Amino acid sequence: MDKEVRLDFKKSAEYCNFDYLPEGLENKCKRYQLNENSHLIPREFLSTILAQYQIPEHTGQLLVNGLEAIENDEILFRFTQFLVQDMCTARMRCDESFYTNMTPGCMGQHSDLYSFLLLLACVAPSMKLLEERGFPKMYYENIPHQPLKGQLEKLVLHGDGKVQDFPWDMNFYTCSIFRLDRFLFIPHRFDDEFTAYRHVQTQQVIALQHGGLKFRSDGQRDGINEVFDHRSPFLSAWEETDDAITANRINPMGFTERTTTVINKRDWNPVLQSGDILLALHIPAGPGYTPERLKNSMAMAVDLFSKYFAEIPIKGFWSASWLYDAKLSLLLDNEKSNIVLVQRQFYNYPTFDGDGMLRYELFKNREGDPGDHAERFTTSLQKAAWTYMGNGSRFNTISMIVLKEEIEGIGNMPYITAADMEDFSETVDSHL
Repeated sequence: MDKEVRLDFKKSAEYCNFDYLPEGLENKCKRYQLNENSHLIPREFLSTILAQYQIPEHTGQLLVNGLEAIENDEILFRFTQFLVQDMCTARMRCDESFYTNMTPGCMGQHSDLYSFLLLLACVAPSMKLLEERGFPKMYYENIPHQPLKGQLEKLVLHGDGKVQDFPWDMNFYTCSIFRLDRFLFIPHRFDDEFTAYRHVQTQQVIALQHGGLKFRSDGQRDGINEVFDHRSPFLSAWEETDDAITANRINPMGFTERTTTVINKRDWNPVLQSGDILLALHIPAGPGYTPERLKNSMAMAVDLFSKYFAEIPIKGFWSASWLYDAKLSLLLDNEKSNIVLVQRQFYNYPTFDGDGMLRYELFKNREGDPGDHAERFTTSLQKAAWTYMGNGSRFNTISMIVLKEEIEGIGNMPYITAADMEDFSETVDSHL
């Protein structure tokens, strides 16, 4: 088969008959250069993995049969090689193409293994790219094994090769996410609806909400958790002249203020805008969730990315979590709780995500009534949160940013003031 036919996106996609493909692949396919590898996954690499996890022979042969089903179909093989090449660099490019489970209709037998084999095929080339950068091996050699171990166990015990969370697992198989001390980091393109400014003299940071968004009187998005403010909602404003901007300030306790704020553009410089690159911070389970470990992890991340990924202009950090909801400070010891101590190191801001994450993490039930199993609550936080919700209040998933200039101030609340905390106390649950 000649080069032109092998790289014809429309013909290849039609032939492969995937149940899903990310958008935007056609233009990338035009730029794709063929590689001459005869195997999707190097057999030496596969053998090492199978030996490391003591995979039974019949399961190992099943994987080889799946690989051969792909490799023996030239169109599917070449198209899969193209997907692997794009996936291996997508996260570092902050490519917004959404990859998830894909099943090629042309594959027939073993097609249920395709998504797993596609991810596994990313490991070796991703590691090679990091090696070529001189990236220290200690930071990436174990990354793919976080999802791989469980995936192989499921395949051995149940014959189930399906990938449960493809987008999340892709971060690990492509060696794009790094655990640095306590936290995980991966590049993220900022696109939320506010702009942050820094005062040229005081260095204070202020985030101004973009206009036209509807909020409840508590400063949360109207309709979050399907709770609406029918008495006194407000729309965010944005008025800009050559000299000044008038907009609603985001209180770093995680809500948007009703009263507008005016800043003089000569005194404030934009420091975070849509399209800027941040490092997304993720929180693995386990001990050590403290401001000290947070500071150390962030400092390591900035140093590592500036040295080995200098082409990525990292502005700071972003994250979203139920742990950042300031309402938790109403239930916990503000002097001792690491949840409270950590969330107060951030510039927190409201999102349109409700309490599904908290319900899952605390009650293992995103949508149902956790009170149906109240007798199973074992922690004081579970009990306090459920009591609080029983009074009509709800929690939120809150996002945060930390600009890299504030890393040194972690531990001393670089964004939140006593006045901000007082405003939160007066505003929280006002919509009720």
